Amino acid sequence: MSSLYLDRKNLGIKLDGQALALYEDGERKGSVPLHLLDRVVLRGNVQLESRLLGALSERNIGLLVLSGRNTEATAMLAGRAHSDTTRRLGQYCVSMDTDLRVPLARWLVLVKVRAQLRMLQRAMTGRADLRRPLMGAVQTLSGILGQLREDQLAMSLDSLRGFEGAAAAAYFGGFTQLFAPGLNFTGRHKRPPPDPVNVCLSLGYTLLHYDAVRACQIVGLDSMLGFYHDVSFGRESLACDLMEPLRPVMDGWVWQLFRERELRAEHFSDDNGRCLMNKTGRQRFYAFYESHAAATRRLLRRYGYALSKRYQLAYEAR
Repeated sequence: MSSLYLDRKNLGIKLDGQALALYEDGERKGSVPLHLLDRVVLRGNVQLESRLLGALSERNIGLLVLSGRNTEATAMLAGRAHSDTTRRLGQYCVSMDTDLRVPLARWLVLVKVRAQLRMLQRAMTGRADLRRPLMGAVQTLSGILGQLREDQLAMSLDSLRGFEGAAAAAYFGGFTQLFAPGLNFTGRHKRPPPDPVNVCLSLGYTLLHYDAVRACQIVGLDSMLGFYHDVSFGRESLACDLMEPLRPVMDGWVWQLFRERELRAEHFSDDNGRCLMNKTGRQRFYAFYESHAAATRRLLRRYGYALSKRYQLAYEAR
């Protein structure tokens, strides 16, 4: 076990030696040894001892707390930071130099658009009925990818964001065609998510974002200071940067969950225009995510280590 998901009402967690003790309505239900855990994900009204936070931090175990009504994170404990401060000093140097940010941003947009293109191309494989609806989006993404690969093309952060926005519009125009009309998925809508697909995308992006925050912490970078996303109060901009190329991967997982009927309409309900996923649906989603997330977590750390080396060189060259 590397991740523990606790999604239950009236649940309490206490520290019992080298283990987490789980209580429901005051009655002990079991325990989980700390050495088995990399992260703990809580949802809803879960009570925990304050000394438990110290134990998790001491053992470098991450903690993510999700709100009970939606899929947003309300608290995060990412674990111990890397000890090499020069990586963060280099990161601050790069953040103040647009000429150093642009090549990194160009790489990010190129990799993301390429992943979007591959996602739609994979969906078309073996599905003749999808070729026509997706062809326009695939052609648009191919054209944008070609422009991004042009070495002679002058780039700026604003122009790169323009390419990314155009790619997103084309991509989601095709992505919506992959789902049954009964799911009412017409595009990306966040607050509140109005349909089952958007609920799953929001939850998936939240989990992926936390993994990106944790990757930043592990490699010694400041998750709040990005190279593509500008500084914004309360936003982990670097984590947002690192997860961008992996969003299409998450999209593909959501499509797979519905295509293979792991998630169905009965796992969702409407609450005055807000779509909610029930407990059974969440259990299936968590299990699927954990069975696929190891590769994306390794990739996030690889991105982070590559960035840390680049930042360290920038600090040494200042």
